[in-house]
Amino acid sequence: MPLLLTDSGVRLAYADRGAGAPLVLVHGWSLSSAAFDGLAARLPGRRLIMPDLRGHGGSDPAAFALEDLGRDLALLLDRLGLEGAVLAGWSLGAQAALAALPAVRRRLAGLVLISGTPRFTIGDGWPHGQPAQALEVLAHRVRRDPARAAARFFDGMFAPGELDGPAAPRARALRAAIPAPSAAAALAGLAALAAADLRAGLAAIDLPALVIHGTADPICPPGAGRALAAGIPGARLALLPGAGHAPHLTRPDEVAALLRAFPAAAGVVAA
Repeated sequence: MPLLLTDSGVRLAYADRGAGAPLVLVHGWSLSSAAFDGLAARLPGRRLIMPDLRGHGGSDPAAFALEDLGRDLALLLDRLGLEGAVLAGWSLGAQAALAALPAVRRRLAGLVLISGTPRFTIGDGWPHGQPAQALEVLAHRVRRDPARAAARFFDGMFAPGELDGPAAPRARALRAAIPAPSAAAALAGLAALAAADLRAGLAAIDLPALVIHGTADPICPPGAGRALAAGIPGARLALLPGAGHAPHLTRPDEVAALLRAFPAAAGVVAA
């Protein structure tokens, strides 16, 4: 994978495949760009740019704040000179995409948020999240054994029955292929999730947006997806019945179809 050097000397790995309208796919906590390999195979005719967030995959080990992830994405889009791109973030990647948005708006034709939330934890008028204690417990597990904590989190992303079919071998292969991030990077990601509250910026988003969310997401409850879409003017909400936190792994054909059709008219397309 090519490497991008930041001003602070951190090397960021990214994949850049195919040709066509650019689509930037940003992965979630403790994983890497490999999380999109199955989805990418279903998106011929697109240029796919898939970075490894700092501290993850082939990028340098490094602690970070959400603002660093946003700046890294802006740097990548600038260095590649992307125009008319769709920026798609999954979970923590969705928050990184929102953080990057002010700097990359001019380069985008659309924004896709998969299993995302503007606020990960419950509080301050936001009931659509996890208790803060859940992140504290996960952080404790990371300090004891980062690999085991990441594996346990991965297994918890899926709704009951989601891995009964062909998704099971895909999930097992992905989990085996992606090394766990360092404890510092994993803890930084959890701290970013605990601190971020991006609700105030949603109303200012002025480009086509698509929110994809599973109705059985055990990490970011479906109410977060509904509220996220409601907060972005004109956003289209695609609810996937029975899907958990990683619909691009368990329902890649449906997610690919949504991405191929985007941007399109606003409104709920499934329930």
